[in-house]
Amino acid sequence: MNNIPIKQTILATLAFSYSNWQKILEVSIFPLLAAIPFITILPEVMVTLQAQLFGVGEVQEYPRFYELYLIMFDYAYMALIINIYRLVVKGDQAVARLGVVFPNLRLGRFFLLFLFLSLATQFPIFISPFLVPIIYFLLIPMSLNLVGLANDASFTKIKLSLSVQFGVLIIKLGVPAILLGLIILLGVGQVIFWVVMGLIVYWMAISFALCYRVILANNSAQSH
Repeated sequence: MNNIPIKQTILATLAFSYSNWQKILEVSIFPLLAAIPFITILPEVMVTLQAQLFGVGEVQEYPRFYELYLIMFDYAYMALIINIYRLVVKGDQAVARLGVVFPNLRLGRFFLLFLFLSLATQFPIFISPFLVPIIYFLLIPMSLNLVGLANDASFTKIKLSLSVQFGVLIIKLGVPAILLGLIILLGVGQVIFWVVMGLIVYWMAISFALCYRVILANNSAQSH
C-alpha cells in the first residue's frame, strides 16, 4: 500500500460519527461514569500541577483518593477507546451494552501496549515538544496494533510505507490540530474548549480505527 485516501477517510470518519452517534453515546456511558470521580477533582489537580511545575500559586496536596480516581479515569479512557475500535471494525454486536468493559487478558495486553506508547510519546515533551510528532509518526505501525488487540487480533509487525504513515498522522492528528488552533484563535470559553477536546478524543479513535480497516483490507487484497 503506497498511499492512504486522506480525504475519503476524513469524510468516512464524519459519516460514521453521524450515522452511529446514538451507539457512540451508548458505549460512552460506562466510561463516563468511571471517569466522573476524577473529573470532579480535576480543577484541584490542575491547580496543584501548576504550582509544582510552574510555581504558580501555593503548592498543595493532591485531593483525597487522587490515585484511585486517576486509575479509574485511565481505565475509563481505555474502555472508551476499546469500544470505539470494536464498533468501527466489527460493528454493534462487538460492544457490550452501555460500553461495559471488564478486566481480562485481552485488556491486559491492550493496557501494556497503551502504557508503552503513552510513555514513548510523552517523554520527549521534557526534551523538546517538537519531538512528539516525530516519535508519534515512527510508532504508528505499532500503534495500529491497539485496534487489533481491541478486536481480538494478535500483535503483528505491521509494515507501512512512509507516505501511508504520514497519511495516518494527518488524518488522526491534523484535524484535531486545526480545531485546537481555531479555538485558541477565537478565544472560546472553558466549556466550549473541553467540549472540543472531548470531540477530538472521539475523532482520533474513529479515524484511527478506519485507517486500520483500510490498511488491513488493502494488505489482505495484496496477499491474494
